[in-house]
Formats: sequence, C-alpha cells, structure tokens
Amino acid sequence: MATQPQTIQLATPRTGYRVGSEPDLSPLPPISRKKQAAVLFSAFMTIALTIGYNQCFGVFQQYYLSSSQDVLAPSPASQDSPPTALLAFVGTLCYGLTWAGGILVNPVISRIEHGTWAPTTPSTRLWRRRILRLLTPRAITISGVVMMSAGLALASISSSIWQLLLTQGFLLGLGMSLLYFPLLAPAPEYFTNHRATAMGFILAGGGVGGLVFSNMTQALLGSVGGRWTLRIYAVFNLIAGLPIAWAVPRSRFAGVSTADGPDRPNTHVSRALASRPTFLFSALAAFLQAAGAQLPLSFIPSYTVILGLTATKGANFLAASNAINAVSRVLVGYAGDRLGRQNTLILTMLLAATSVFTFWVSSVLSTTSSSQSLWLAFIAFYSFSTGGYYGLFPALIAEVFGIRQYAAVNAFILFVRGLGTMFGSPVGGQLLGSSEEGTRAYTSIAYWDGALLMGATVCCAGVRWADGKGKGWKWIA
Repeated sequence: MATQPQTIQLATPRTGYRVGSEPDLSPLPPISRKKQAAVLFSAFMTIALTIGYNQCFGVFQQYYLSSSQDVLAPSPASQDSPPTALLAFVGTLCYGLTWAGGILVNPVISRIEHGTWAPTTPSTRLWRRRILRLLTPRAITISGVVMMSAGLALASISSSIWQLLLTQGFLLGLGMSLLYFPLLAPAPEYFTNHRATAMGFILAGGGVGGLVFSNMTQALLGSVGGRWTLRIYAVFNLIAGLPIAWAVPRSRFAGVSTADGPDRPNTHVSRALASRPTFLFSALAAFLQAAGAQLPLSFIPSYTVILGLTATKGANFLAASNAINAVSRVLVGYAGDRLGRQNTLILTMLLAATSVFTFWVSSVLSTTSSSQSLWLAFIAFYSFSTGGYYGLFPALIAEVFGIRQYAAVNAFILFVRGLGTMFGSPVGGQLLGSSEEGTRAYTSIAYWDGALLMGATVCCAGVRWADGKGKGWKWIA
C-alpha cells in the first residue's frame, strides 16, 4: 500500500514575535508515515541503549559490593564501611551526563544543521574547511557510540572506583549524550496530534532496554564475571549502536527560512523565558523528580537481598520494574493526549510519592513477613506512576513553551535532570544505615525519596497553575 505524505503544521504563522510565540515560517516539508516510523524506531532504540542501560546499573552496583566481584581491589565487601555512595555515583554520573550533556550537544547540532556554526569562505583555512565538512550530526552520533564502547572496554581493565568513575561513569555518559540528543531532539517535530503518544512509545525504550539488560547483566556477571561482562557490553554496543547512529534524523526546521533569513530554533534559554514561573517550576520539578525517580532503581537489587532474597531475584525485580515502566510510558502518553497532559502528570507524580510512603516505608518498618509483599506492591505502583513523567514531559515542553522553544527548554530541563540524578542516589548512599540494621537501614532513604517526589508533585502543580494563569484556565490541559 503506497504511503501518502502527510503535511504537518508545527507552527501557525504569526506576527509580533514575543516569548512563547512563533515567528513567521515558510511551509515545512511534508512527512511520510514511513519517515515517522523510522524516527520512532531509531529514537526508541537510542533510548534502549542509553537510558535502558542506566536504569539497570543497580545490578552492577550490587555486584561491585558483593564478595564475588572480580573488578575492584581491594573488594568493597571486605571493608568495614563499604563505599556504597561512591559506587552509586558511578551510575548516576553516567546517567546524569547522558542528560546534562544536551546543554552543549543541542546548540552544536543546531548550528551544524543550519550552517551557522562557522561559515566557510575562500579565505577560510583549508584544514578548517575540512573539519567543518566532517562535522555532521552523523559524525557526532558515531563518535558517541565509539566513546561508549571505549568507556565500557576501559572499565573492564579498571581496578579502583576512581577508574570506574572515569570510564563507566564519565566517558560512557558523555558518549551516551552524543548519541542521545541528536536522535531525540528532533523527534517531537515529526508528530503533532499524537505527540504525547509517540513520545511515550519512544521513551518506553528505556523500560524495554532495562528489562532486557537487567537479566542479561545478572546472567553475564554470574557466568563470566565483571570484566568480561563489560567487554561483551562494549562489543554489543558497537554492533547495535552504529546503525542507529547512522540513521540520525534531520531537524524539520533545517533549511526553513523566515522573512529575516535562515530560521534556526532557539538553543539557549533567554532571560525573559528563564524568569517565567512556568519555567522555574518546571526546572525545579525536573531536578526533584530526577533525584527521586532514580534512587529506588539504584537500590532495588540491594534491598531485595536485605529482604533475604537472592541477587538474581533483585535483578528480576529490576527487570519487572522496567517492563511496567515501559508500558506505563505508552499508556500515560495516550491518556495525556485525551485527559490533559498536565492533569495526567500531576496525578501520576502524586501516585509515585504516595507509593513510597504507603509501601516502601511500610516495608522498611515492618517486622513481619508482609515486608516482601509490601516491597513488591511498591515496585508495581512506583514503576507505573514514574512512567508518567518520562512519557509526558517532552510533549509538555512543546505544549507549554512552544515547539520553537523546545530545543532550548528541553536541553536545559534535561541538564537540570542530570544534576538531579547525580544528587539523589549518592545522598541516599550516605543515608544508608549499617547492614546489621536489616531493612531499617533503608528508613532514611525511603523518607528521602518520598520527600523528593512530593516536592516534584507540588512543582508540577505550580506549572499547571502558572500556565493556566498566563493562557487562561482550562480543565483539560
């Protein structure tokens, strides 16, 4: 059946440009369903390789803290006070850089695509012209994949935590950022009416990747050890990542002109935009949500072991959490398109915070066999509810700030999320009690997580209030 191109209007021509409005645009090129499918698949796989890995680092963390690990010397398990917070920071540094790098990657990609990075003239030096011709979005994504594999390979020959921080943390995270943003930043431009559903499907790749990688990582660690697991990951990442990096889509705004010349989406947050209440509430919500949402994923395997279950069970619970989260991102995105994205986001955030206090705190404080049942209930409710933010916030940025501001706001919000990710779990590691306390060693962590998510919920409600005040109140928003 032949595919018919579909013309999608991303912005209505207006005059009198102001913050939040769209400048006069020439017609954007039409989009075929085939192209939309290609964007969906490539972005989905990118999320699986990057966010999916990050969401199962807790399996690596539990392995590094075990007596059977073969990477670190001396073994953290032999120390009187295991460096839990520092090992958690290896994972959160990688996760944080994956997001935070967008504040640098997005402007570079935008300038390359619109030819404003550094125009070449006959007087430009030959070596500079050659470099600029090689500097393309595809070159950046491919270099990201190579950097990711290099980080994993170098981590396999590491023997101390600071070396893991440089390789499995910094180098891997920076490579992920170079792959993540060129493929994800233009994705919302290819969808309009069902943007939240499309982005929910794309971001579900994180849950699917976490589901696959959690069990795969645990199986490899148990059979070939830590060093060979990292080497296998490095090779797999290279084989799976290079085709995705090659398929990086071009921004639909590249080549579009306005009355004033070539049109390029904003890649920096202006002072006027940064002072808006919607922006301030959004940034604070992003920081608190990232800090709180990543924290349980870091400790699901270790808390499961504390409950008397095996490390394999912990990996299975983490995989189940990612599976539920993947389904949630699609369903919540679909619901947001119909019930209002901001309304749906507030409800899911409130459910996430409530699940921490209702189930995890109760599991920690329980002295009966119900502790395991409460823990399973927490994983189910929490995994479903946290999928709401991931599935909705890209579409919300476009809705609240406009598609023309999407690149700038998205990059900044993800930068803030990166900082939040690097903040939540390491602090949680410092709050962790001694192993002699049993489940009560996690009491402070659970309360900390609940407080972070409740604060994020209040900030999301603040975005809803400020947006309604500025644009006029609507019940479905």
